[in-house]
This record gives sequence, structure tokens and C-alpha cells, in this order.
Amino acid sequence: MSNSVTSASAASFADVVLALLVDKYEAPAETTTVDTDFESIGFDSLILVEVAVDLSRQYGVEVADDELHEAGTALGVAELLVVKGAAA
Repeated sequence: MSNSVTSASAASFADVVLALLVDKYEAPAETTTVDTDFESIGFDSLILVEVAVDLSRQYGVEVADDELHEAGTALGVAELLVVKGAAA
């Protein structure tokens, strides 16, 4: 897979992850971007567990909360989803 395809896939996933964080988990839309780290928007481990469950169900790949914590941002999560082979 080329880097441009990987980058396009990650960008697509990043938009979906960002929408999930804003719409379902009430991250502030006006200040949250794909590069905003989870700690700065007050996402604790409990919220990351819930996000991990949502993403696992939506994409059919196993996503753990510690992986989300390590990824740190919506873009990081998007890259994780690409690596795990999730289909956009």
C-alpha cells in the first residue's frame, strides 16, 4: 500500500473519529481537531474504553483503550485503524 493511499485512508478515518468524539462524546467542536490530544479535551480512560468499543464494533477490528491512549489524537487513532486493516 502506498503512503498516499495510507494517508488518504487515515484522513478519512480521522474525520469519522473526530465526528464520533464531538457528536457522541461531546468534545468541544469549536476547539477540537484531528490533532487535539485526548487529555486536553478531558477524555479519561473511561471515555477511551467506550470509544474503543464503538470503533471495534463499527470497523470489525479489535481496538483497546490503551491503544487509543497511546495514539493520543483522532489522527493517531485513524492511523491505528489503518494499520489494523479496518475498511473505511
